[in-house]
Amino acid sequence: MNPQVKRLLEELYGEDFLKISDLTARLQVSEKTVRSLLKRLEEMMNGQGALIERKYGEGYRLAVTDQELFGHFLEQQHRRYIPDTPERRSQYLAAELILSGDYIKVEELCSRYYVSRKTISADLKQAERILSMFNLGLERKPRYGMKISGGEFGCRQCLAFLLRRSGRHLYDDVSREFLPETEAVNVLAEGLNAGSYEIYDDEFSELILQLRIGVFRYSRGFEVTLEEFDSQDYLQEKDIRTAEKCAGMLEKFYKTALPVGEIKYLAVQFSGKRGLYAASDENLVVDVEINRLVNEMLDYIYKIFKLDFSRDFDLQTALRKHMVSLRVRLKYHLTLKNSMLKEIREIYSFSYGVAAQAAMVLSSHFRTMVPEAEIGYLALCFALAMERRKKTRYQRNIVLVCATGGGSAKLFEYRFQECFGDYLNQVTVCSSMELEKIDFRDIDCVFSTVPIATRVPVPVYQIQYFLDTAHISQVKNILGDVREDGDVTRYFPEDLFFADLDGTSRKEVLEYLCTLVEQRRELPADFKEQVFKREEMMQTDLIPMVAMPHPCLPMTEETFVAVAVLKKPVYWHMNQVQVVFLLSISKGKEDMEHFYKTALGLMMNEEAIKRLISEKSYSVFLELLREAERQAGS
Repeated sequence: MNPQVKRLLEELYGEDFLKISDLTARLQVSEKTVRSLLKRLEEMMNGQGALIERKYGEGYRLAVTDQELFGHFLEQQHRRYIPDTPERRSQYLAAELILSGDYIKVEELCSRYYVSRKTISADLKQAERILSMFNLGLERKPRYGMKISGGEFGCRQCLAFLLRRSGRHLYDDVSREFLPETEAVNVLAEGLNAGSYEIYDDEFSELILQLRIGVFRYSRGFEVTLEEFDSQDYLQEKDIRTAEKCAGMLEKFYKTALPVGEIKYLAVQFSGKRGLYAASDENLVVDVEINRLVNEMLDYIYKIFKLDFSRDFDLQTALRKHMVSLRVRLKYHLTLKNSMLKEIREIYSFSYGVAAQAAMVLSSHFRTMVPEAEIGYLALCFALAMERRKKTRYQRNIVLVCATGGGSAKLFEYRFQECFGDYLNQVTVCSSMELEKIDFRDIDCVFSTVPIATRVPVPVYQIQYFLDTAHISQVKNILGDVREDGDVTRYFPEDLFFADLDGTSRKEVLEYLCTLVEQRRELPADFKEQVFKREEMMQTDLIPMVAMPHPCLPMTEETFVAVAVLKKPVYWHMNQVQVVFLLSISKGKEDMEHFYKTALGLMMNEEAIKRLISEKSYSVFLELLREAERQAGS
């Protein structure tokens, strides 16, 4: 029960009638708020053995009609869930401030959560960080307390975020006053079917939640206004039509025709969930802004990774299509589920790292952090592009040495081309006697059916003339990994490994870590500034317990990583973090793919990170890193 509703119940639970003016004075809220609270309490009392009596000229009181049923209701309220961690309390606080819409005093919050004023103050700071993600804040007024400030659109998005993130307790407390889920399902299904509107399959439940929150908030006087939408709202005609259909069906719950702001609110929800590759009778509009953002992302990736996608038309087309709905989600802080996120990070770790960097362009443009789920979907676009690159970038020039010449050697070459054509650029066939005449300047390796006595400057692999399945697999592994990646441990020097680092906040940890690195490496004067600038643009704790801060652009002469294992976890952007990898990429042209595969593979290995936190040893770290490197190369 909301604290204000609870206090109202306590005031009315007596023999005397109380007027609105009495309740306003006792609760220290406005008359409008009192009437809203009365309505909410009356709804809660339905079927609970009590009702609110009204008497003209005298006011209101609570009349108990079934003492046993009402007693059970009070007992259940007394057993309400009390969040017991700072993270959960901050989520509850943010939700309570949104749901109240009026001033709440710190003393009331202390009483409700059974904690001290100091604890509530700390939790409120974290609650404000959550609210700021949705352009919301707190307005404070002496003797009144604090209340939420910002647009209703942001309130609804934040409330949905909190209900998803905080678990069943908060959801169960709040959703009992929502539009019944079955009704919302019927409205949404009929509205989408009528408009032949297709959305991502796993997003239907999210739209149901948004629909229920919308009815709940609007019925209590909280309305989305047109001022909350951008002049370019990015909506297409089909979005509006589907929203109008659903709005018409919802009128029986709202008991009034929905204003334009509420219809646009629904349209934005649909647009952000719309399946990009679904059949449509409308043109998919890709405008100048999307083209510019895609080009900026690819330029930024080239600066960081030296990966040139400027001529990859397929990648650019995929990114432009994806940006149509992604832009709506980032603009209005909509979320998109990604059930494949864990697998994407594990299997396509390098692509995920590339996508995280590309997302910085979007974070800067839309002034919001790009969620992990969205980075995962971007990573799939880059993973496909990289698979295409492998077929051309690492095609090999090889020499085949066959003991027999003539037709047998030619047949051997045909067999090789048939099995390994995607890996091959130029194939030269010769006998072992002719090998010394070969120019090896452009040759990657030699495959021979006989032992080679002649010394050659490239790797030599002895194979069978008749290749079976096992040998084919072995040769594919060789051709796919001829290049030398080098030992990735060289990027993680021992003098930049720090155990039991002190720090109580993200800022404090970064300040101290940058100072330690500066004492051991020659850094540009603005290195620390660029690290903090990167933190402002986008979260770097994309993995639980791990953060990877770094400057916005390559700044140093060499690539290195400073590793810090903290004494205690600190809250970063969205996660508790105890291992920090401070990364600096060199300004020179350097192939970083193997490095990122290894480093991200280690960071995403939960058991490895737990062991590092437990043992805090450089030797253990190297052991874990080498295992991650082995996995990256397998």
